[in-house]
Amino acid sequence: MIDPLSFLAWRFWYFFRDPVRRPPPGRNVVSPADGRVLYVRDVEAGALPNPVKSGVAVPLDDWLGTVAPESGGTLIGIYMTPVSVHYNRAPIAGRIAAVAPRPAQGENLSMARAFMRLLWNMPAYEEDCSYILQNARNTVVIAGDFSVVVIQMADRFVSQVDCFVTPEQQVAKGEKIGLIRMGSQCDLFLPRSAGVTVTCKPGDRVLAGETILGTYLATTCPEKIIPAQADSEKP
Repeated sequence: MIDPLSFLAWRFWYFFRDPVRRPPPGRNVVSPADGRVLYVRDVEAGALPNPVKSGVAVPLDDWLGTVAPESGGTLIGIYMTPVSVHYNRAPIAGRIAAVAPRPAQGENLSMARAFMRLLWNMPAYEEDCSYILQNARNTVVIAGDFSVVVIQMADRFVSQVDCFVTPEQQVAKGEKIGLIRMGSQCDLFLPRSAGVTVTCKPGDRVLAGETILGTYLATTCPEKIIPAQADSEKP
């Protein structure tokens, strides 16, 4: 068991450390978060498989908190462990096209079981992973050579998901865009139309702003990804 002084040092100093990160040059997509890759999933246009209820699809719009691109794409999930740096960084350079927070659907659920499975090198998904659908999240869309979606996902004991950027702001690749306090998860969605060759795999250890998750060959026109319309705003 950790002693009280070590716990306080972790809670109020080590957890908030902010090391310098040097993004690699070239046409690549870097990790938005420190931690371990949970999954790299192909997503067909419109929906993705539901890890909680087998055989039931989840609308991609609901997952991302934005209107999803028609082409589908790749969803990369990264679990941020208790010893990870918890600052999130821009995976590509570009303009902040949207920031879309979404409150928890009930209460935030714990991600501790996902962490324990990673420690034992077990598959990340299981029946009891409802947190990926229920917990509070913040979605950031970045439009650069193409559009990407970063989803900050809260854990049970997260008091705040901090977002440092606002719509129309320009960000550099690897620039800090947010912070998730305590345990958490960060997902990255890459549209298929972007032509990114994904180079990461489940179990990989990644560093925000430095680890390359994929590469691409040429600049493309950004596919439009916009915030989903809130129920109160629908006609």
